[in-house]
Amino acid sequence: MDPHEPPPPQTGWLDRFRQSWFPPAAVIGAFAAFTAAAWRSRPQPPPAAPAGGPRPSPAPLAPQVPLPDLPRTYALALTMGGDTSARPFRRSLDAVAAGKADRIVALGDGEVRVFEPGGAPAGAWAAPDGAACLSAGADGRVYVGSLGRVDIFEADGRPLGGFAAGEAGKPAAVTAIQPVGDEVLVADANARFIRRYNREGRQLGEIGNQNKTRGFILPNRWLDFAVDASGVVRATDTGRHRVAAWALDGTPLGFFGAFSQRDPVGFVGCCNPVNVAVTPDGKVVTAEKMIARVKVYEPDGTLVALIGPEHFDQRATHLHLDVDSAGRILVGDPIRREVKVFTRS
Repeated sequence: MDPHEPPPPQTGWLDRFRQSWFPPAAVIGAFAAFTAAAWRSRPQPPPAAPAGGPRPSPAPLAPQVPLPDLPRTYALALTMGGDTSARPFRRSLDAVAAGKADRIVALGDGEVRVFEPGGAPAGAWAAPDGAACLSAGADGRVYVGSLGRVDIFEADGRPLGGFAAGEAGKPAAVTAIQPVGDEVLVADANARFIRRYNREGRQLGEIGNQNKTRGFILPNRWLDFAVDASGVVRATDTGRHRVAAWALDGTPLGFFGAFSQRDPVGFVGCCNPVNVAVTPDGKVVTAEKMIARVKVYEPDGTLVALIGPEHFDQRATHLHLDVDSAGRILVGDPIRREVKVFTRS
């Protein structure tokens, strides 16, 4: 050091504390502010209903852009499986599907239960261990998915065998199934794409990994899809806030959707939509979490109907969906353990 240069100024302990702690504190403070703002915009879960008492009203939502005049409206026609039904789901409701002759098939309480279109119980059988999803074919067969496996049943519950899903040492996280012609499509949330199998369980191809990320972006570790009458696969790309369209051979066909915290045309939160179905006339039905609601779109993403959050428990992280041949929308609320059926009005 130059002996003629004045010594550096001595900093006190308060100055040293500010210099060492201010940058990380600023970062932490900014993160806390962001989290608080996000939490304020999230509808708070309602308190649990007292046993036998009325359910609380949903909490008010964040300010919304006014809805446009929508060409379709839906009305609640039927509620089944809840606490007041003849045969309630006591512990769980994990999936719902439209079966042959518009029977309603549901997975819950460790069983596959079948209901008549009007809601009357029509049968039940034990589900495989760890069952997570199901689907029903036009022939009445029921397909149940669990980790690394698809089991197939006749409409009356008689087992027809099944097949392993995934790869050696990498069992598929089966979160959705749909039979299509002579094939069975299986959503694998572990691999982040859809697998195509024949009825014997031989893999024929893959759908959804013909892109830069080699699959869907799934922050919630769940992949849902539906196939329309023309063979187009509509899948939830939750991390991108999209519904993506694919051909059965894996060719991408486009997408619709964008993030929006206020505009109901968009999808809220970190990962939406979480569930999807298609109507007989080709409309795309979606379900969201954070604001638990169901919407109906044209295939190009034009919003045509909304079934609002007043119908569902706002703590739900899934609203399981299907549509029957009459166009009725089936919605499984796993918190209230109810299946609700909505019809066009």
